[in-house]
Amino acid sequence: SLRSDVRDHYEKLGVNVERDKCQDTNDLDKCLQTILARSDTSNEAADDDKKTNVYIYGAFGGRFDQEMASIQALYRWSDAFSYRLMLYSDETSAFLLPAGVMSEVTLANIIENDDQSEVAKRQVGEGVTCGLIPIGCRCDSVTTTGLKWNLDGDVPLEFGGLVSTSNRIVEDTVTVQSSQPLVFTTEMISRGY
Repeated sequence: SLRSDVRDHYEKLGVNVERDKCQDTNDLDKCLQTILARSDTSNEAADDDKKTNVYIYGAFGGRFDQEMASIQALYRWSDAFSYRLMLYSDETSAFLLPAGVMSEVTLANIIENDDQSEVAKRQVGEGVTCGLIPIGCRCDSVTTTGLKWNLDGDVPLEFGGLVSTSNRIVEDTVTVQSSQPLVFTTEMISRGY
């Protein structure tokens, strides 16, 4: 699907362009497969600071089938990357939380100063609006802390039932423990409010 003029442009910049004729994987899968093959990520004994974080920009905001392919990549590849895959667009971010683990989520709400006045402060980075989305299967139990509307494990999350959307982060750290994997999503704030 790569146009020849685009390939020529990147090859002139010294980028190694590889052709993968497999039609059973999409471009994101091929990219993650290459990153995994070229990194130490598969070494489970590696220190946390030696594991590879993968930030995938442009994962949302286009065709719905491509957005679902991005979500599918979280489920397919997160274990191989020690759950260090993050999907981003200008409006949202998402990552997969593993099942059966107490996950701690600390988001970087950066305050940016254009000058010293209080009026000039604006928030950038992940925002306070978040969701816990059970994609692929019902999540029988979810317990959270640090949210405006915490979940206590009594009500399952599932499509056709409860899906935790439009929640609010109210603590510096959010904890989530779930019986099945969950997509954690946040808004992105890149504008003044």
